[in-house]
Amino acid sequence: MRKALTVSAIAVAASMALAVPATAFAADAAPSDAPSQSATATTATTAAPADQGQGQSRNQSTDQQQPASDKAEANVAVTSSPKDRTGYRAGEQVTFRVTTSGKAEVTAESEALTGISVTAQDDTTYTGTATVKDSYGIGTGRLTVTTDYGDTGAQGTATFPVNSGDSPKPEPTPTPDPAQPSLSLSTDGGKAGDKVAVTVDDAGSDSVATVRSGAFGGTVKMERDPQHEGTWHGTATIADRAESGYYRVDALLDGKVVDSAKFGVQGKDKPTPKPTPPPAPGTSYLAVNPGSGKQGDRIAVTVDAPSIDPAGKVSADSRAFGGSIALALGKDGKWHGTATVADVAKGDYKVTTGTGAGPVTFHVTSTSPVKPLDPSDHKTPQGSVNTGMAPVSHHQQGINSAAVVGFAALGVGSLTGAGLLHHRRNHG
Repeated sequence: MRKALTVSAIAVAASMALAVPATAFAADAAPSDAPSQSATATTATTAAPADQGQGQSRNQSTDQQQPASDKAEANVAVTSSPKDRTGYRAGEQVTFRVTTSGKAEVTAESEALTGISVTAQDDTTYTGTATVKDSYGIGTGRLTVTTDYGDTGAQGTATFPVNSGDSPKPEPTPTPDPAQPSLSLSTDGGKAGDKVAVTVDDAGSDSVATVRSGAFGGTVKMERDPQHEGTWHGTATIADRAESGYYRVDALLDGKVVDSAKFGVQGKDKPTPKPTPPPAPGTSYLAVNPGSGKQGDRIAVTVDAPSIDPAGKVSADSRAFGGSIALALGKDGKWHGTATVADVAKGDYKVTTGTGAGPVTFHVTSTSPVKPLDPSDHKTPQGSVNTGMAPVSHHQQGINSAAVVGFAALGVGSLTGAGLLHHRRNHG
């Protein structure tokens, strides 16, 4: 039966065990369950039988460098991995696990680590944590674990890479930028008459927020939110006169645009007129284009009369065009012509054709305006005042001359008749 070793005996045994070549320790060391890829571990165990002397004990420690596998084990493995592939940085945590052959007192030490702690998970499993020192530098760190079973002991080591020579300082946390005013709408589109909730956030405590858009017919009335400083709310109505399309919505603080949004409107567009159905086969139709005009405008007249002999003559008649318009047969099989709007009163006029096609209404928009009198045409008769009347035309002058001659002849005739009558009375 073995006797418990004193503390000094355990220390001697441990130092003798470390002096043995590493291959001797590796022969009996049980492999770790989950060793780190960057760590290696070795284990050394020593036992001292109580029935032998000191000299014999030294020979025994040499002969018994590999004790039974069920006694005095200290298998250690690093279970963490460095964040940097070059090694653990200063302040980075290292975790490890120790496996023993029974309940033991487990301690650990390392020149590269500080704050080492070991916690028993059960009688044969222990876990530990430590922190890499700032001053270790760059190299391979070594972790040594000692297990004390009371009557014997063992040691194990594990290595790990360390790179704490130029540990980077943490970057300062950037100060967030102050919140910028923002515009939000309850919907991104609608039709005329729809209501839209409008909100302006982060407007500040001293500013006045407004919202405006052509989609809403101008400016939207906004009110300050009493429970949220810098927030404004309003309700917009899509304007009846807004046409279909996209509109820009602006948020303003004290009259300055700070944010914008796009808003779509489905307006009240005019209904598309129904197309005129084509005429039935074999029937005639008459068309004028455009359907209205003023004096002097040229109007296209088309007649489609499939039943008319191509060698025949086709015309269109209307007072708006001053009478009949001759039409010519085109390559498309229709008769075409051009009419000129006559000097007629404003109004609607019928356009007809003798082909059996229904009449078409043409609207005369206005009559030709009266040409204003040129001031240079004003004549002031000698010894008279300017009456504002222009001299008569040559045609009117001829009429007036004829009238004068007629009046003169009538006067001469009258005088002659009066003379003859007087003579007859005198000789009566």
